[in-house]
Amino acid sequence: MADLKTLRNDVAAMGEDLFTVVNIPFKETSELQRQLLTAFCFGMLFAIGQIRKLTPSEVHALAICFIQDVFKYSAPQAKSFADLLIESASGRGDTTLAAVIHRGIDGHRQWSARELAELKSNLEEIFATIGA
Repeated sequence: MADLKTLRNDVAAMGEDLFTVVNIPFKETSELQRQLLTAFCFGMLFAIGQIRKLTPSEVHALAICFIQDVFKYSAPQAKSFADLLIESASGRGDTTLAAVIHRGIDGHRQWSARELAELKSNLEEIFATIGA
């Protein structure tokens, strides 16, 4: 069983790093930018889940937590968004979200390797493609 409290803090720190990487303070992000960053961060969490061999319910719980902790959504919003992200990642939901989630999986590798210029380009390309 993973130490979910430590992982919660680690995932929150990772998510908060994304604002630094794109050089946009949270308060200055648009709702669309926050949604895209949330989906991207979910992809990063998915990668952690694979590496750490987390159960689907552990990934789900951590997703709800980081959506609240980092992106400041309410508990009901966080649960609904996490459910949508999981559905999209499985191929049954929103294809745009699925694409962003998959970019986040690669983003985890970039973040872990401290390839911050590449990570920034990854995120900026998503923003430009979506028009955020």
